Parts: sequence; structure tokens; C-alpha cells
Amino acid sequence: MNYHAPITDLEFLIDQVLGGRELFALEAFAHADYAAVSAVLTEGARFAATVLAPLNADGDRIGARLVDGAVVTAPGFQAAYSRFVADGWPGLDMPQSHGGQGLPRLLQAAFAEMVNGACLSFGMLPVACRAAAKLLLEHAPQALADRCVPRLASGEWGATICISEPQAGSDVGRIQTLAVPAPDGSYRLSGNKIFISYGDQDLTPQICHMVLARTPDAPAATRGLSLFLVPKFLLTDDGGLGAHNGMQASRLEHKMGLKASPTCVMRYENCTAYRIGDLHRGLNAMFTMVNTMRLEVAVQGVAIGGAATRLAHEYAAERPQGGDPDRPPVPISEHPDVRRTLLGMRASIEPLRALVLETARNLDLAVAAPHEAERAQAAALAEWLLPICKACATEAGFDVANAAVQVHGGHGYVSDAGVEQYVRDIRVASIYEGTNGIQALDLVTRKLGRDARKRCDVFTGRVREDLQRFSGNNQVHRLHAALEQALERFDRCTRRMLELNASAPRDAAAGASAYLRLAGLVACGWMWLRMVAAVDGDGAFARGKRAAAEFFAGQLLPEAALFESQALAGAAVLDAVPPDAVQW
Repeated sequence: MNYHAPITDLEFLIDQVLGGRELFALEAFAHADYAAVSAVLTEGARFAATVLAPLNADGDRIGARLVDGAVVTAPGFQAAYSRFVADGWPGLDMPQSHGGQGLPRLLQAAFAEMVNGACLSFGMLPVACRAAAKLLLEHAPQALADRCVPRLASGEWGATICISEPQAGSDVGRIQTLAVPAPDGSYRLSGNKIFISYGDQDLTPQICHMVLARTPDAPAATRGLSLFLVPKFLLTDDGGLGAHNGMQASRLEHKMGLKASPTCVMRYENCTAYRIGDLHRGLNAMFTMVNTMRLEVAVQGVAIGGAATRLAHEYAAERPQGGDPDRPPVPISEHPDVRRTLLGMRASIEPLRALVLETARNLDLAVAAPHEAERAQAAALAEWLLPICKACATEAGFDVANAAVQVHGGHGYVSDAGVEQYVRDIRVASIYEGTNGIQALDLVTRKLGRDARKRCDVFTGRVREDLQRFSGNNQVHRLHAALEQALERFDRCTRRMLELNASAPRDAAAGASAYLRLAGLVACGWMWLRMVAAVDGDGAFARGKRAAAEFFAGQLLPEAALFESQALAGAAVLDAVPPDAVQW
């Protein structure tokens, strides 16, 4: 199956919509020339198409295997990862001080879309390495960070995130893995972890496991969790690898998708572990890693949705069916229902691509902007957008991949076309790194409920600024009016959610998912507004953007009324049915 990276769209977004040149002009990125954008996108697209895409179908068919307690990755993965490392891709946005290239997260996110769109199973390893490096830089003792981060940034070592246990999935406060202090200042860690992506693999000689555990006599629930680095092989003073550290992948999960990404059940037995961050503050530290991965999971949704959209458009343009019985059949793209489906796919995915990149850009500005006020505003906006991106992009990725199967008809249901694999691979993205329901609760109870809605106000303020800026632009007239109406509904819903948080938190929780969808709809409308205002000319690219934006304004933005109603419906109807009332 071929993969074609959306280079034209990515270049358009970075250069003309998101202010990439201004970002590269900041002191933090002054070492890099703006020409790096084109180079990364061009070479990244080539790598994705020629090295990664050929792995996707065979990786799905053959999968990873557990042989004598060690994971053997699918054929071709070792060679592809060696090429990935040799080409310098792992450290794209890692700091130069630790061996990285120090480029913006904005550019890293664009590259990540190409990696994940070509082979999502492959992309599961690099994201954990990047996220672990950022975690260590922020929270680990400097000596430990200096030892590990350069090897993660180079791709020499791998990493994992280890949270879930058999009795503790989303309820992390029930974690039982125990870390006992040792006389030398390290710990001895024992326990079981599940759903560990690349918990074992044959691509890197060392794996740095980032493990949440509790210490003896720790407080209950999440207050008692601490964070530890548990290397597969002991760390030696000269930077080499010592003895095996007493961990093992006891089984691989048999999954719906992502079959070439080994999902391990890990057993840790008296492993040497090094604490990261303060005692009993492990969950707070872990969120540095989690938030990096949540942005990448949003990228995964966009990547699969974008790849599925392209395949569906290509198939619909080439598949002849129906039309006038006295003439040759026409491409199915000529039929209104198919055209509606194709346009809906574009209208859903393209603003989310922009929104994910906008979030990455604000994460860059949060550390690189010259003024404290600008850094604070960028951080607030990124914090607000992150759960929206994660939830909306993963749901859209699945829905769009499913629509691609429908466009392909029976050919989509069989494996040859490749789109059914997209459906299976992306389904889990709504679950891992915090389920989408948890993202909604986080938005309503934490992001909205704290600091007097500061983060939300930054978001709505930015939308209003652009509505004002483009108020006289005839290209966006219909979209502008529809977005204004949706924003009014969102403002009204936000005020009510704040009241419910204080007076009826269960009602707020019941409406959280619909509220997040409403926020996502407004955010996507905001992105469409900026994209259409920036597009020039009357070529195919410009016409396609305007048509998809018109479809979004007329067919999707009106859903704001439905989401508002659902968000404010309360919990009464949910609580009216007793748990034992439904029998099958």
C-alpha cells in the first residue's frame, strides 16, 4: 500500500497559517534556518513512503512475537529503525545540549504525522523515547539525565511508559507495584504492569522503563505514587550496559490492531530502580511524559484520518459505477452520497491537523517566546487544547477511516485495500494515554474549573480576535457567521458548566464529553477560518479548501446546538435506571 505525505498542506499550514517563520526567528531556534522546514518535510515524506510504508501490511499480518521470553519484532523493523537512527530523526526536537537538533515541536509534529500515517506500529516506539527524554530532563537528577537523554535523543536506547496494572487501569491510585529503598540510594522494584508498548523489543540494546510505583508506608491512592527509571540492563559507571535487571515480558497481548507494536505484560522482580522527582509526587512528574504522548496520539488520529482520506479519494476517482445506463459508468466520486462522504472526511481531518500543529506551536512558544506574558498565554492555550486535540483527533481518525471503508465498499472490507487496517490500528487511540472520557473530565473539572476559567478565556479570546480580524473577508462570510453562532453557544454552555461544577458536579461530569465535542467543533471552525483566509488563488488546492470549509460551516458547525443540549442535559436520565434494570 502506498503512502503519500500531505506535504503541500503541511507547508501551507506552517508557513501561511501558523507563523512558522516567526517561530524560527525566536532566539531558541535561531541556530536553524527556516529552510529546515522544507528539508524535514521532503526527506521525512521520502522516508515514510519508502522505508516505513512497506512495513505496514506485513507487520500487521506477521506481527511481533515472543520467543523464549524475548520479543522479536516483525520482519523489516530492525532495518527500518537502524535507518531511522542513522538519518537523525529521533532527536528532531530534543535539546542540542543533549544531542538533539533543537527544532520546534511544530516541525516534529508534522514529521510525526508522516511516520504514523505510513506505519503506526513503528511510530509507537519513537514517541515513548522522546517523551521519556523530556521527562528525565525536567525531573531526574542531572547525572541521570545526562547519562540517559543523549542515548534516547540519538535513538540508541528505547523507552516505555509503565502505568497500568491488572487491577489498576485508568484508576491509577490502585497501583500496587512496590519500590523499596536500598542502602545505596536506589530502590528495588517489584510488580506487574500491563499494556506496555515495546516493553521488550530487539531494536535497541537498552530500554528505559518509566514506572509508577509506591514505596512502603506511602499514602493511599495517587498521593502515594512515586516515579522510577528501571533500565532493562543495569547502568554502569562508564556508560555501558551491566547485568540484566530482573524484568521480563511474560506475554504479548493479542490485539485488534497495531499488531507489529508489541504490547507486553511486564513482570519486574527486585529490579534496581532510580527515583525520578520527589517522593510521592510521581504522578505529577509522569504528566510531563503523558502530555508529550497525548499530543502524539492526537497526531496519530490525524495521520490515519489523512491517509484514509487520500486513499478514499483516489479510489472514488478510479472506481466506475452507475450513471446513465446508456453510457459508460462514471467514477463513484460523481455520486452525491459518495461526494458528501469524501467532503465530510476532509472537513473533519484538515482542521484537526491545523489544531494539533497550533497546539505544538504554543508548546514551543511556552518556552521560547521572549516575554513572560506571552509564554504564560501560550502555555494556557496549549493546556486547554491538549485534551481537545487528543479526544477529537482520535475519534475523527477512527470515524474517517471507517468512512474510507464505506467508500471502498466490499473492497474496503477485505485487507488488500489497506483501509480496514487503519480502522483497527487507530481504534485504541481513543483509549490509551487517558481515555477520551477522561480527557473530557479533565477539560471540565481541571482545565475549566481551576484558575477562574483562565485557559478557556485565552482560547475564546483568540477565536474572537480572528473573528474580528476576518470580519470583512468575503471568502469566509458563511463560515464566519456560523462560527460566531457556535461560539455564542459555547460561551453559554461554559457559564453553565462552571455553575454545575460548583453546585451539581455529577451533572457537569455527565455533560463533559458533549462539552468537549462542542469545544472541539469551535476550535475546528477557528482553524477553518484561518485556513480559508490564508489561501490564495483559484487552483485545485484553494478550491478544495474553500469547498471543505463551506461543507464544515453548513453541515458540521450546526452540530453545536446538539452538543450544547447534550452537555446541559444533566445526569438525571443516566441515574434514572437502576444498575440491575437491564437484562439480556
